[in-house]
Amino acid sequence: MPNSRTHITGILLAGGMSRRMGSEKGSMQIGNSHLYQYPLRVLEELCDEILISTCKPSLFPEKHLKVCDEIKEIGPLGGIYSCLKQSSTKLNLVLSYDMPIVNASLFNLLIPEAEGFDMVLPAGDKGKPEPLCGIYDRSTRELMKEMISKKDFAVYHMITQCRSKVIRITRDMDAWSPELFLNINTREDLKRLPEDFGVEQNG
Repeated sequence: MPNSRTHITGILLAGGMSRRMGSEKGSMQIGNSHLYQYPLRVLEELCDEILISTCKPSLFPEKHLKVCDEIKEIGPLGGIYSCLKQSSTKLNLVLSYDMPIVNASLFNLLIPEAEGFDMVLPAGDKGKPEPLCGIYDRSTRELMKEMISKKDFAVYHMITQCRSKVIRITRDMDAWSPELFLNINTREDLKRLPEDFGVEQNG
């Protein structure tokens, strides 16, 4: 299967409402960068084409294509679906903008497993798949279209409706981190980040 970065599109899901945070969390300063820039850098390291799922393009000064949800207010499924319609590649790396600890090693582990599957998702210690951090074949947009027509907006439900593979990330893997799949939704979540997060890796 192709493994060149030119054959993979990165999709940054940046359309969250930030209700629990009380302010736009993506632009929140953490260390030397904004929250959204950590996952964005991971995608930039692996992909030449980047799509940012947002209806607020002014929040993201990067020159990547911004894609507003074609169908509003149906959650992450709407963002992934709209971006897959714009993607020029078969393989797509999907990552939520509030998951700053996810690293390139994780996707380097998932990408080789994508052959023959529609989606490949990582799972933490408890085995729960992470649908907002994984590999999606562009063809899954057809399943998403069908789900939307049935008003089923749960990305998680796709796992049983397509050829999916879930890979548990364990301590012996380079990608592993205690808080690898941490979602920053509240100010309490910020306390779970390493104390020097965002400072050491950026100088």
